Amino acid sequence: MKLETLLPETLRDWAEDARVPHDLADRALRGRPRRPMITVSFAAGATAAVVVAGVLAPRLIPSEAPGGGVAVAVDPSPVAPSPGEDSAAPTPEDVRAPDSVLTDTENPLPKKLIAAGRVAVSAYYVWAREKIGDRSDRRHETWFLYNAGTGTYEQTDWAKLDVAPGMKLAAVLERDLPARRVGVLDMTTLEVVKWVDFDHPVADVSWSPDGTKLLATAYDKDPTIRTHVSADGNSWRSSDPGRTGFQVVDVASGRASFHPVPAQSGSRRSAISAFRWSDDGTLISEPDEVKGYDNRLYYDLDGRRQDDAPKDLVKTYQRAGVSPNGALYADEGTPPGPETTVKDVATGKVVGRQKMLQLLAWADDGHLIALGCAGACENEFHNGLVLVSIDGKTKVQLSGNRENTQRPRSWEPLFTRR
Repeated sequence: MKLETLLPETLRDWAEDARVPHDLADRALRGRPRRPMITVSFAAGATAAVVVAGVLAPRLIPSEAPGGGVAVAVDPSPVAPSPGEDSAAPTPEDVRAPDSVLTDTENPLPKKLIAAGRVAVSAYYVWAREKIGDRSDRRHETWFLYNAGTGTYEQTDWAKLDVAPGMKLAAVLERDLPARRVGVLDMTTLEVVKWVDFDHPVADVSWSPDGTKLLATAYDKDPTIRTHVSADGNSWRSSDPGRTGFQVVDVASGRASFHPVPAQSGSRRSAISAFRWSDDGTLISEPDEVKGYDNRLYYDLDGRRQDDAPKDLVKTYQRAGVSPNGALYADEGTPPGPETTVKDVATGKVVGRQKMLQLLAWADDGHLIALGCAGACENEFHNGLVLVSIDGKTKVQLSGNRENTQRPRSWEPLFTRR
């Protein structure tokens, strides 16, 4: 299928599925851009799970949610496979089914689609360190992308990728980073339907919230390179990758525009930080290294610095941010944990507590995808993906658990609006 057909179709499908509150513009500004400093790694380990993929097929059922809107309850009604059907064989799933909960708790690395409510794990990567010199290395990510045609995650050769809302298109960068072009890939065929060349190479790419543009952070060198690495790998120096600014790509036309934004003076973290979209796609931001990591610097799409942060911005360490209806937001719990909370945006009052390590994405207005401990949480690095209700009483295991998420060869998910 041609890009000219795929892009309008994706936007139309996504628009038809979306609920647009009357105050969407204000609500969109409340969300927190993704925080690169908080990374979450999962997987491996075929431990006992709450739900066995292919045997139990929960459904999301509308109910009242705290703070207004629609929540869901999980109906764990078992669905028996058809006679002669191999329950272990992946089959293509409707990624746009808004009420489905899809799990893969059996495989060390996911093979079948993982999804809940409005979001899915559209892709994931396995990371490692690749030696490039006597005492130097770089981060190597092996990406697995969901193939709607086969119903499985398939290993790719791309160095970096991001998936557009609707899960029909992906943006891909070639090895080795930084890349001189970005590809727009059809997720049904896994073939690139358009290439866009850059005048400044990039090492990170992300789709705008409306799926019409790409944001790519430009560097002179790979920002993950380490030098003077010790024999045990526990000490090193980070080289300056020469971050130069960002590229904005209009996907339909294939036009790319570069905007120079140098790294903040004296900040090594700023030199490697990637730019992020605001939740409404009107601004671009990076961490403010002078005021601290809880603060961000904002730019318009032409690279002009904006003096003020968006009004009513909700600051939180939780990746999930603000709920789809704009009424609630994910936040930290009370130490020592593990605990997370959901709070009312208007009042800041806690409306629910969950025994989770981190809240990653909103499945709907009443449930979140979280990082949950295995067992009694003797080890916080032994964890996996869990669907949890706001009150923390309903939990469904979405993925298998991993023994140590801090080590190489673990996998990290990419969540996308489906």
